[in-house]
Amino acid sequence: MSVFGFFPTRLIWPFALGVICVCALIVIAAAILVLRYISAQQRKQRRSKGIHKAGNEAVSFSLETDLRNETAQRYARTYKRFSVAAIISLVVAAIAGAVLVARPAVVNKQNAQSSSRDIMLCLDVSGSALAYDRQIIGAYSSLVNSLHGERIGLNIFNSTSKTVFPLTDDYSVVTNQLNYAYTLLSRVQSQKAIDAMSDKQYQEINDWLSGTQNIENSTSLIGDGLASCIASLPQYSSTASRKAHDATIVLATDNVPSGKQTFTLSQALDIAHTSHINVDALYVGTDQTSKSQAAQDMKTTIEKHGGSYVDLNSNDTVQDIVRDISTTKSGAEDHDDTSDLIDAPALVALIVAIAYMLFILVAGRIRR
Repeated sequence: MSVFGFFPTRLIWPFALGVICVCALIVIAAAILVLRYISAQQRKQRRSKGIHKAGNEAVSFSLETDLRNETAQRYARTYKRFSVAAIISLVVAAIAGAVLVARPAVVNKQNAQSSSRDIMLCLDVSGSALAYDRQIIGAYSSLVNSLHGERIGLNIFNSTSKTVFPLTDDYSVVTNQLNYAYTLLSRVQSQKAIDAMSDKQYQEINDWLSGTQNIENSTSLIGDGLASCIASLPQYSSTASRKAHDATIVLATDNVPSGKQTFTLSQALDIAHTSHINVDALYVGTDQTSKSQAAQDMKTTIEKHGGSYVDLNSNDTVQDIVRDISTTKSGAEDHDDTSDLIDAPALVALIVAIAYMLFILVAGRIRR
């Protein structure tokens, strides 16, 4: 908000100011009537007691009397000026106080990044994809640094799916979890690295992958893994999706299932489409498999359902991967022009304080 937000442009409770003004007029009118009544009673009492000087009574003058009269007049003029100043400052304080009760406000216009998105990271951790997942996690970590308010979650899958962390906008949790996964996955990038693992490190990998291999003789069930990621989003219900945040899934896989799937990739994408969930895909694998039929089928199916497809083999660095993710609907930053009506009491409160302080100073001078 600009510095001009210090100056209020409207009242949130204008009716409160109207009520206060009506009450003030009633009080003032009643006070005038009471003062007039008291003044009339005093004049009546003076007439009844005959408080009058005789017209023929001699009046004497002296220098001392003249000085006293001049001093009295000077004090009277000073008293009158200070009294007027006290009344004016008190009236200003009262009016400003009434405006303060009515809640002065200003319209705050700003261009803000949308914080109404849910992003679910859906990562294939089967044997054929696991060696490349560290690149994906590194890219996700870099992507998180550019998010502002979006909720993000991570699911991993093989034959079954597991939630590593649910949707959250606590980016410290997200960063810690992704950094931990990045460290673990550095140990499985090659057979040499796997052989060099200690028993403790091997157990840590097992614990992280626990729950993703619960169906025998099946691995990398892509459709089922995506369906589980879809079910992790509140938009999964077609009725809730109308009111829920925009949702997107970033699916990272080599699209090589082994075993009987409950859902094919196309069927899972149909479910996502019904729930208004966008699915973007990152292809992981070797240079040789990038042109395989599985990769081409994945690209065709994803784009047919309105998603973006990125082949990670065309990137040399994590920064390149982040750049490509940022071009997808999942990575794109949405901007909204928003206007908020916010309280702006500072100026009015300052006027109240200054006017009341002047009243106290003037009233103190009158007493002296």
